[in-house]
Amino acid sequence: MIAFNDLCTELGITKFQLAKLRDERLAEGEYLTVEGRKFFTEEGAEKLRLAVAVPEAVPKRLQMRVIRRAPNPHWVYCLMDKDKPLVPVAVRPRDCDKLIGKPIFVDVITDKNGTTYRYEALGR
Repeated sequence: MIAFNDLCTELGITKFQLAKLRDERLAEGEYLTVEGRKFFTEEGAEKLRLAVAVPEAVPKRLQMRVIRRAPNPHWVYCLMDKDKPLVPVAVRPRDCDKLIGKPIFVDVITDKNGTTYRYEALGR
């Protein structure tokens, strides 16, 4: 486990920047708090190092709510915010009906062709 302050020093960024990266890029199991001290797992620290070196290599994470399934079982429609339109999110076909009405974490992948949304479980 790597301490929060040690990783700040190693990467040369502020605590605020590291906390923002942690919230945007890491899953719940990749960081933890023990007796008020914050730590990263080896896997989480490696993702943050990569995110600082090459920002496009580690996708951003957002929480969305699944509204309905799409005609294709590989996709569902999710709502980002109340005032934003529905966006298609790639999921496993066996999970498309189970996820309706539930909040999920989505990886946001942006490249030269546009933005794609992928259910977090697909990346594992």
